[in-house]
Amino acid sequence: MIKAIFTIILLVAGTLQQAFSQDMLSRKQMEQDIDAMVGRIVYSHVNAYHYRSKQEWDVFLKEVKSGLPDSLSRFGFWRKAEQVLVFMNDAHTRTYPSVFYKEYTDRGGLFLPFTIQKKEDVYHAAEIYGDTSNIDTFKSIISINGVPMAAIYADMKKQCGKELDLLDEKAICGSFPYYVWKVYGWEPPYSVIWSGSNAPVMVQGVTSDKLENGGPLSPKKEICSLSFLNEATALITVIDFETMPRSYYKKFYRKAFREINRRGIKNLVLDLRGNDGGDSRYCEDMARYFADKPFRISSRTLWKVTPEFKTNFTQLYIPGIMRWAKFLYGINEHTKAIWKTGDGAIAVVEHKERKPYRSALKHPKKVYLLIDNDTFSAGSMFAAMVKDYNLGILVGQPTGNLSSFYADPLMWYMLPNSRITFQVSTSLNVRPNGKLDNDSIQPDILLPESTDALEYVLELIGN
Repeated sequence: MIKAIFTIILLVAGTLQQAFSQDMLSRKQMEQDIDAMVGRIVYSHVNAYHYRSKQEWDVFLKEVKSGLPDSLSRFGFWRKAEQVLVFMNDAHTRTYPSVFYKEYTDRGGLFLPFTIQKKEDVYHAAEIYGDTSNIDTFKSIISINGVPMAAIYADMKKQCGKELDLLDEKAICGSFPYYVWKVYGWEPPYSVIWSGSNAPVMVQGVTSDKLENGGPLSPKKEICSLSFLNEATALITVIDFETMPRSYYKKFYRKAFREINRRGIKNLVLDLRGNDGGDSRYCEDMARYFADKPFRISSRTLWKVTPEFKTNFTQLYIPGIMRWAKFLYGINEHTKAIWKTGDGAIAVVEHKERKPYRSALKHPKKVYLLIDNDTFSAGSMFAAMVKDYNLGILVGQPTGNLSSFYADPLMWYMLPNSRITFQVSTSLNVRPNGKLDNDSIQPDILLPESTDALEYVLELIGN
């Protein structure tokens, strides 16, 4: 989790000047930026008030503004602004602390050297990075820097937008060093009080490299990989659906399933644990090789249409050689619906089912899909498709976002005073069965995090 978040903020790192975070903003400037942020969200989002009513928004924004000091650094204001997006509860409408994080690490900033485990209201140190001599994993943590752990967790919850409480807890616990910096900006030494003592223990910090290299996630290797676990079982691992062009995934699927069919494989294990999403079309491309019936990745997609959205959508999805020929846009169901919809309205696309390849029906397989709390976005859509069409058995933990969710953050904005950038979702993807339930995709076989899903499936197949 730590490595995933650190990688994201590095990839999105901005190019603003050094000491950007220390530039001060007046109360009036901050209020203007909050209003600008909300205005752009309402303008671009399919339904900004899906999870919170406008009345709830108004009360919350009034509280945020009333709590603003006369002046605040840009980093301090970024924390306030992000709380607005977390309150909205759309994991794809978000901002990044990229420039602040880069500025901090460039000057040698250090981080708390341990993650935490939370059971009810008791907190223990979990993963430890660096010197472990003064970190007690058996005793619970009472406070850090004089702040009780319950208050720390509550503050972090305000800046963790994972859509569900259980996902917030997983993110906060697994990326605790990151959230300590993000929410409080604390630097070492950290004053930690453990249970059974009132004497604080001073804990030194570690570099971001130490967190990444020693973190729970191994470094990314191949985006897609194929291996054979035994003479009857194949394993396909897909890290994401976005890093490479669509042609890369298509080529991999074609070669992988050709070899799988040649070997007469009967059990197919698909590992999407940690898959952080991408383009849902890549999911459908893979499903055509193992599905035993027609399927669709989503029942329908709703798009918020504005002139700016059309421009961004065109640049992303329509080849340059075709952009002048508006009459050709009707070939694609999405472009057809979008260009027939007036500005400010919602375009609705009903998805058609896709047929599996004949080879999939000719070579049937028992499919097991491994998922966890980090199976996100298009990865979660894939899990919903497998579950709703009964294309396989889902094993592991619930996915990392809602089963129907807002996505496709095609609109990016910069706030006028703070120059903070944020992205806004422009679509709503409804799961294949058409339900708009506020839950993530649940596995058919729920496993505790301590149980390796792949080992479990291999034992299941063996039995």
